[in-house]
Amino acid sequence: MRRVVQILLGAGVVFGGPAAHGQPSQTVKDYDDFYNLVILKAENGTREQWLASYDPVVNFIARVRLDVEKLPDATLRALAKAVHDNGYWRLQEVRCRDPKDPFVGAKFKAPADRLEPVLTPTGVEAYRRRHTQGSRGYRFTLEVVADRAAFYELEGKDIPRVSEIPATTTIVNANAQSWDDLVADVRNYPDPGERLSVIVKNQVNAIASALSLMRTGRPLSDAEMDYATAVIWRYMGHYSGKDGWEQEPLVRVPFAQLPEAEQAKDRPIWQAVRQALEAHPLD
Repeated sequence: MRRVVQILLGAGVVFGGPAAHGQPSQTVKDYDDFYNLVILKAENGTREQWLASYDPVVNFIARVRLDVEKLPDATLRALAKAVHDNGYWRLQEVRCRDPKDPFVGAKFKAPADRLEPVLTPTGVEAYRRRHTQGSRGYRFTLEVVADRAAFYELEGKDIPRVSEIPATTTIVNANAQSWDDLVADVRNYPDPGERLSVIVKNQVNAIASALSLMRTGRPLSDAEMDYATAVIWRYMGHYSGKDGWEQEPLVRVPFAQLPEAEQAKDRPIWQAVRQALEAHPLD
């Protein structure tokens, strides 16, 4: 998901001491203070205002992340499934099914013998050995395709102006599949345990974001959750760290001016986390 680990390290985050297994080290007051004194007071009218809240937001989510990583395996995996299937995969599945989108998913649909004539020799070999590329999974761009028109015909897509698409366009990503399929696929990696650990940790930041707002003294309304989640990701959900003000346009947009879909973009994620917690309560 979002590249937050690097941002947290760059922000000089200091983690607290170890928490008891499965128990949050933050108190209800900590969560209340985060919402009331950080989230509700965060401003992005100027770069200086945005930076003033950067560390308080990022550091608190880092503390919650530490707690999340200590949850029992069954709970952590249930939350990871909720986040992945209702976040990243929900969006990627739309792309996979769109006949006009060059992205095809986690693997090619066509069988190997039919793929060989339309891929480059290097691409054929790399795809065959795709699971050996490391526990973070594999990605392929159009650079591996020799005959684009024939390739997309095999994949059941009709891409407009296919010859004009940059060769660096990603067409396959190992993570672009449902959680259950991701877990089933770990057996194909040289170190299945390491791969499983990676795909779980990919979801921890979004889990921490949701839990940072769900453990307050009173339940937050959907509107409050939408706003608070948008504030959290405004600070830590982009790829540019403290350079985000200059490089990420959404960082500078007031919440009320965001499109409605953008305001509620992460609602399916935190709602799924809430549902998962009914079967896997933290306390």
